[in-house]
This record gives sequence, structure tokens and C-alpha cells, in this order.
Amino acid sequence: MSQRENRSLYKNILISLVVSTVITLLISSTLLIMNFENIAIRQVSRSDLNSLKQTSREVAKMTDTAKTLSFQIYGDLTISKLIFFPKPDIYDVTLAMQQLHNYRLSMPFIESIYVYNASSGMYYISSDTFRNGSQTEEELDDRGIVDIFHNIQEYRPYYPIPRIYAIGDGKQVSSYSYLSFDMLEKKTSAAVVLNIAESWVNKDFGSLTADFGARMFIMNEQGILLSRSGDDPMLTDYSGKGYIRNILDNRAASDYFVDIVDGVKSLVSYTAPDSLGWRYVRTTPYSEITREITSMRTKTIAFSFMVLLFGLLLSVAATRKLYGPIDKVLKQLKSLEIERRNNQHIVKQHFLRSIVLRREAYGPEALQDKLTEFGFTIRADHPSRLILLKLDRFAECADYYRDHLKLVKYAIMNICGEISSSSYHAEGVDIGDDRVLLLLASDDPQGLSDRNALISMLKLMQEEVQKHLKVSVSVTVSPVRSSLNQSILMYNQVKEASLHRLFYGHGCLIWSEDIMNLKLKDYAFPVHREKQLVDCLMTGKSEEAKAIYSEMVRATGEYPYTVVQLTISHLTFTVINVLKTIQKNNAIVVEADFDSALASLNQVEVIEEITTQFFGIFDQLSKQLEAKKNSKQTDLIKRINEIIDREYANPNLCLNSIADELDMSPIYISRLYKQLTFFTLTDAIQEVRMNQSKQLLLESDYSVADIAKLTGFTNSSYFYRMFKKSNGVTPSDFRKQMPRTETI
Repeated sequence: MSQRENRSLYKNILISLVVSTVITLLISSTLLIMNFENIAIRQVSRSDLNSLKQTSREVAKMTDTAKTLSFQIYGDLTISKLIFFPKPDIYDVTLAMQQLHNYRLSMPFIESIYVYNASSGMYYISSDTFRNGSQTEEELDDRGIVDIFHNIQEYRPYYPIPRIYAIGDGKQVSSYSYLSFDMLEKKTSAAVVLNIAESWVNKDFGSLTADFGARMFIMNEQGILLSRSGDDPMLTDYSGKGYIRNILDNRAASDYFVDIVDGVKSLVSYTAPDSLGWRYVRTTPYSEITREITSMRTKTIAFSFMVLLFGLLLSVAATRKLYGPIDKVLKQLKSLEIERRNNQHIVKQHFLRSIVLRREAYGPEALQDKLTEFGFTIRADHPSRLILLKLDRFAECADYYRDHLKLVKYAIMNICGEISSSSYHAEGVDIGDDRVLLLLASDDPQGLSDRNALISMLKLMQEEVQKHLKVSVSVTVSPVRSSLNQSILMYNQVKEASLHRLFYGHGCLIWSEDIMNLKLKDYAFPVHREKQLVDCLMTGKSEEAKAIYSEMVRATGEYPYTVVQLTISHLTFTVINVLKTIQKNNAIVVEADFDSALASLNQVEVIEEITTQFFGIFDQLSKQLEAKKNSKQTDLIKRINEIIDREYANPNLCLNSIADELDMSPIYISRLYKQLTFFTLTDAIQEVRMNQSKQLLLESDYSVADIAKLTGFTNSSYFYRMFKKSNGVTPSDFRKQMPRTETI
């Protein structure tokens, strides 16, 4: 074929290619634009529903936390004196109110805590406003809670009560109140009320509706607002609105529809009622969703014509140079095919990560099609289980391997995949951070359930990873499920169970079903041990404080991880309060960085990392208290001896008189004096009197009776008896036997 024919051929090929591309672009764009509006609506609604469900889970989590905390407050021995004692003394009230403040400050979303004692008719309030303290029913500004207590049998304990109430200065407060009381009593004698600020929930709504002019709110099954919506406060009746009636008519499902909302065409997304009977609703203006679609339509048409014009011009100008470029394109296509094969692993990893993290969801058949498409050996309909591997000492590992960390995790997947391939179908996926997940499936459910065989295989994996990569891994195993989709649903449970490495240590093997069984247990915070810990810290008993702290923290290992977090947070605030008290009373300063300890709690791998921080504070506190104590004690012993030397002739000199002069406890003085001098205070007084009497016997002509009186003895017979007991002879014999000195 001639050069001219080649040029004409490639010119025709290029023009045909350009025209075909433009026509295809126009047709496909037209079809896409026709359907994109519906697609956009579905995507926005799906995103809205995910946001609403996430908010629902956060509210449910907050509710569970509030239930746990209100139950803990109700069972707190310190606070029980406010609940059950008709007339607690001021010391008990002060301690209990401080404990209430600690509980309130432990959760940022708590507006206030009430403790009600029906016997005394008193309300004890902890709040971040001026309402702190005790109030009678007549003084209480929150009249709504009074009505609730008068009809308390109509309410369920530990169940949120949305309400609005005034707090004295006319300010209205919206909150969710949780009641804790004994339902078995015919007439409630005491109760605890935990008020959760509604503004905390609306703060999250604001961040979720900051774009598109959207609104989000909560309502009950009667259409009553349970959160603010725009300018409408909580408890506003929305049941008369048309779009709300559509939601109320669909009582069981989550869905979306397009309707007029306050005069604006909007997309309305809503959830099914949750366990509280609450529904979460989001409205998004329709124009905001479709605004960019119209702009995209215009841009697509303009772009198509520009491509057509540019392509035609290029066809004429570049005909002579097309022979080489086409050959180059063919070579590039071959290169792209090679690159596609190399990138296949990345694509497969992205797919597995998406289904495990629930970013994408497939039905059983669709999932199997995807698995087949990517060439996975694992089947969607076979029994399966998850194996979560966590790199121990991850910070050190990441710092050591730096940019090669992904290669290390890829090597871990290869090692574990090779070991497990002899018994199961296995696929590995890098979940990110310190986690690698193995998906195991088997044609034989019995083989997959053999725990002993699985343990042997997992220990071999750990040994081989340690041997070849010098990396330790902890393993968490999920239960066996009938399909891959069912196993994927277990990922969050396995992830939560893996956090118990905190107690099991590096290189551990955890069964998630064993950990999840811990959720069935109820935890009661050991207030009495907390008091003992405070006492030990206040007195500088570092080792005893360490033992009590370790016992309290280790005990939480038998409960859900949230209990561990709450307990450590509670103990942190307790130690902070002790440090503040000691610093105030003893003028010593102890440096304690608890903020970083709390902030990094989720990154802590083993309990010793937290324990080390606490123990360092305990030791530092003990040393400073001991130094302060020794200085004060030496001065005190000196003052006591001075009093004895000055008052030995006073018959009334005794432990109590010395304690009165020093304004201190007799028991404390007695114990301290003996501890530091190895003598009782009575023996010390007796020793001084004896020494003075012997001096008078040798240096004066006073009678024995006069000497007894001058040295503080109440009568001469007692003096005779004590002198002979101390010296082995009577005073008269002592004067005769010893050489006399100059007479006074």
C-alpha cells in the first residue's frame, strides 16, 4: 500500500474514530443524564440513611452509656447516703456531691444529675449551672421532674424521657432524662435522674447537615419532635405535616420519597423506629441535589462538540504522522495489559476491603459472581469464619519498616494463606493500620469447627511470621457462620474482641464468642476499693495503691471493653482529685500527664502501658509525701520532748494533755511517737520523771515525799513502787548507796 493510501487510510480511521467517539459520548451522556437524576436521588438517600443510622447508633450508644452510668450512680455506696438516709450529715453530703460531680464530668454530654430522697423530700443536684446543691421540692426550679416523681410508676427506668424545663433564670433546657429507681416499690422512696443535653445530639446533626441546606431531626411514632428542627424546639407536634404523615403511615421500614417540605420540594429520608421507638428524619432540598446535573448536561454537550471539532482538525493535521503513533498505541495496549495483571492484586484487595468494611454490599449470588470474576477460590455459600491478625508493638514496627510496612503485611498474608491452604480456602486482606484479616471457608463445616486443629494452625502462623519477619501478631477468631456474608457481619464483633489483647498480652489467641459472652455480665464499680486506693495515696502507701489499682483494672477484663474504658477514666479522675487535694494541703507538686493517657487509650496494646504511667505517679507521690512527712514528724517529736521537759512536774501531764496543747489526735501522737522513738509516750514521761527524781535524791536534801511531788507523782507510795521497779532499789536505798554531790 502506497504512502498516500496509508495517509488516506489512517485519516479515515482517525475521522471515523473521532466521529464514533463523539456520537458514543453524546448517546451515552444523554442516557446517563436521563437516568442520573434517579441515581443521584438513590445515592443521596442511601447516604442520608447511612448518616441517620449512624446517628441512631450513636444515640443508642449514648443511651447504653447513660443506663450504665445511672445504674452505677444508684448503686454507688457514697451516693447511697443521699438516696436512702433521711438526714445524711454534712460530711456525707459533701463526699456524695463530689462523687456526683465526678460522674457528671466523666461524660461531656451530661447536663445534670439529680438524686431524689423521698424520705427527706430533698433533691441533690449536680449541674454545670448555678443549680448545684440540695433543694427541697418547693425550691426546685425543674417542676417537670416533680410531676414525674409524683407519677413515677408511669415511667420506665433507664428509658430516655425527652422534656423541656426551666432552670431558674428563665432559660429553657432541652434534655433526655433517665430514671433509675426500684420498680418493685409501691411508692418510690428514692431515685436517680441523669439528664443528657439535647444540644449534644443537635451538635452532631449540625455537622451532618452543614451542606445542601439539609435538616435532620428525631421524632417519635406520634410525630412529636424529640430534637430541635431549625427554629422548632423539642416536643413540637409535626404530625400535621403532610410528609410526616407519609412517614407515620410506613411504621416498620426505612425509606425515602420526594415531597413538599415547608413549601420546598425536598428529598425526605427516614429510618424505621429503633428500640426506643424513635425515628430519624433528614430532608434535603431537591434543587440542591439536581443543581449540578443540569450544569453537567450543558458541559457534556459543549465538551462533545469541542471534541468533534478538535478531532476533525487533528485528523487533517496529523494524517502524515499516524502510522508511527498507531504502532505505538498497539505497544501501549500490550503494556497496559501487563500493568493490569500487576494491578490485579490491588483491585482484589480493594474489593475485599470494601465488603468487609461494609462499604459495598452484595447478595449471595452477586457476591459469588464477584468472587469468580476476581478469581478467588473462596465461595460465598460455604461455611466460613474470620481470623483477625494484629501486629504487636505496631508503633515500633511501623517506625522500623517505614515505607515497607505494606510489604510486611503482604508477606504475612502470603505466609498465613500458604499455611491455611492445605485445609481451607483462604483469602487475606489488608484492613489498614495494624490489622490483617483472613477469610477462611471450607466445604466441610466440621473441619472448620475443629478448635484444636485451628489452634495448631494459628500457632504455626504466629511462629512462621515471627521467624521470617521478626514480627509478633495477636490473633482473634470469629465463630463459624453458614456463609461468607454472615461471617463478614461478624467483623465488628471480632474487631472489638481483639481489643482484649489489653489483658491477654502480645501474641495472644482470642475467641470472639468468649469475649462477647462477657456482655451478659453486669459490672458494679468497686467503690470500697476506690476508697482504699484514695486512702493509700493520701498516706503515701505506694505499693498498696499499686496492688489495689491493678486488682481493679484487671477485674474489668471479665467485662466488655467499654467497662475497661469507663473504669480507667474513672480512676484517672479519682487520682487527679487526690493529687489536687494533696497539693493543696501539703504544698507539694506532682507532675501527671493523664490527658495523653486517656487520649491514647484506644491505641494502647497491653495494660502495662497504662499501669506504668499510674505507678510512676504513685511512686513520685509517695516519695514527696515521705520527705514531707519525715520533716514534719521530726519537728513534732522535738516539740513533744520539749513539753515533757517543761511539764514533767505537773501531775496532769499525759498523752491527752500533750495532744490538747498540740491540737492533734492522741492516737496519732501515740502511734507516731512510738514508731519514731521506740518508746511509748507514757514511758518517755516516766523516764524524764525518774531521771529528775534521781538527780534530786543525789543533789538535794528534799524528803522522798517532796521529791515525788516535785517530779509529778501523785503520791509517794506510787513513786516508791515505780522507782523500785525502774531502778531495783527504793529511793531511800538509792540515796544511801550512791555518793552525794553538792546539796541544793
